[in-house]
Amino acid sequence: MFNIYKKHTALLALFLVLTISVSAQMYADTLRPFSGASAFRKLSFGINVGTLYPAVFTGRPNDFSNPEFSLGYGANLKYQLSHLFAIQADFLRGNVRGNNDKDLGNMPTPIFPRPRSFETEIHYSGSLNGVLTLGNINWLRMKNWVVPYISLGGGIAAWDVMINRTSNGDPNFLYPGNDPIRSFFLQAAGGLRFPLTRGLNLDLGYRMHYVDADNFDGKSYYTNYSGPTQPGRQLHQDKFAYGFLGLEFALGDKNKPQLMFDNPAARMHSYFQNQIDVLRSQINLADSDGDGVADLFDKEPNTPAGCPVDSHGVSKDTDGDGVVDCKDQQLITPTECQPVDANGVGKCPPPACCNNMAVTPVTPTGCTIGDLPSLSFRGNSNVLSPDAKAILASVASRLKESAECTITISGYPSASKASQAMCNRRTEAISMYLRNNEGISSDRLNVNCEIGGGDANTIDLKVR
Repeated sequence: MFNIYKKHTALLALFLVLTISVSAQMYADTLRPFSGASAFRKLSFGINVGTLYPAVFTGRPNDFSNPEFSLGYGANLKYQLSHLFAIQADFLRGNVRGNNDKDLGNMPTPIFPRPRSFETEIHYSGSLNGVLTLGNINWLRMKNWVVPYISLGGGIAAWDVMINRTSNGDPNFLYPGNDPIRSFFLQAAGGLRFPLTRGLNLDLGYRMHYVDADNFDGKSYYTNYSGPTQPGRQLHQDKFAYGFLGLEFALGDKNKPQLMFDNPAARMHSYFQNQIDVLRSQINLADSDGDGVADLFDKEPNTPAGCPVDSHGVSKDTDGDGVVDCKDQQLITPTECQPVDANGVGKCPPPACCNNMAVTPVTPTGCTIGDLPSLSFRGNSNVLSPDAKAILASVASRLKESAECTITISGYPSASKASQAMCNRRTEAISMYLRNNEGISSDRLNVNCEIGGGDANTIDLKVR
């Protein structure tokens, strides 16, 4: 009996390991989410062959001490109602055998001689079962290669038994006679289904049948004695197991995937990812003028290089004098001094008190700070290094000593949009550092990016 439990334990352990370590395979069909069950194949027909055994994993053997393996075969028809549940009809035929070659241990000695062996012929076994499909809804992976399932149901079986009593000279006899026995049974099963092709599956399963009778093996389970000649009897329902390998054929439109193997999570991901890819291909996010605003949203598609723009891609005009900031030599022109000239410089009227004052000519002294150093950048960076900041501090000191001096921050990008955009970021970083960190007024700083005028990684500081 110990060997019987070892065999069933190994079989159940293999099933559990496979069930835990794998989950459902999903076709990569890009069906729309919430498309309903009509887009799938739900009906399937299967055939199987395997071994029958007069014992199950969950209980002890029947009335014979040595169960034997024998051949069985069957078929099934399944309808998948949803991703998780199906209804399946099973049919089974075969022979179940066992003998009393093993010692019964401490079991009571029966009054009647023990039969030598039995062989039960199952004429038919038909059942209807509910099947719970596991693992086909999977949020961790797009594709796997097996669907575990468990099922529970019941049905009717018909059989007769050939009893061998040659151990004491009695002839073999057919029990119960010419008419087969019929009885209800409960069925519990589990297994794994593997998709071999789009319409063909491999079915590996194990079923346990609990018969509502004590004569499946032609022998009742005697436990005590009510008299010297007639044994008493306590009902001991028989059982048998069926381990099988089968092929399952999906019926219906071959262009449709099977509902059992569909992963709605993966299908939803594929559908929305396709929509995102299509949208990306249809939207033009190019930035022709390199001002940082895509052409799709740019209301000024030909902004001059180096001109700061607003969120709509339009050149900024801070003081509203009609001259954009990048060309305005007087960035903040008072309203009373407008209109302005082409350089954005206003013409303010002299105060009344000064109309009669003599005008003393002023001779401009000019800017005398001399040549200024250049800054170098590495790669695609616009970050100011400590050396660059030290250079800018020196330049700012010289500018503060000569209030009449203004400078131009000049870069030399290549013709590519990326290089021009990088030049704009570098010159703006230098200008911002001089304004925010060194206190230089913005009207004394100009930026310019001239294509091909020099090294793309060098920014020159020039006195105007």
